Amino acid sequence: MRLLSVLFAFVLTGTSAIAQQSQPIQASMEKTAAAVGTAQQRAESGRGKWFWPGVALGAAGVTTAILGLTVYRVEDSSTGNAPPSAYQACVAQRIDPIYAANNCDALKGKNRRLLWSGAAIGALGAVMIIGSADTNAAVEPGAIRLLHSVRF
Repeated sequence: MRLLSVLFAFVLTGTSAIAQQSQPIQASMEKTAAAVGTAQQRAESGRGKWFWPGVALGAAGVTTAILGLTVYRVEDSSTGNAPPSAYQACVAQRIDPIYAANNCDALKGKNRRLLWSGAAIGALGAVMIIGSADTNAAVEPGAIRLLHSVRF
């Protein structure tokens, strides 16, 4: 997962580096005029072009994490204080007619891959939202501060 996050960061920085390569003067003047227009639109709305994709990515990440904790549980581990093979033992007991009605689904463990993938995707969405709005994030010892600037 870390590799995927680092790869995505390189892709984002690489795209901006490619976009900054030298171009003819006429094209660069047109690009400057377009950037001024975009800055004015951003100032009016308070949101950049990555705001709504960030919202969608954040919602997808949260949904993925929730699905990994609820619907898509795995059978190879158990939850809570139960031993690792509790689910398999419960299923094996179903052969006996006394235990045939056992509901073993509560013993399935959380899907850690979906959980942490969803958390990473949600965090990426949050970074996109913060980066596109007039908001800054500052990480300090013991705190994360979000600053939102309002222009009049």
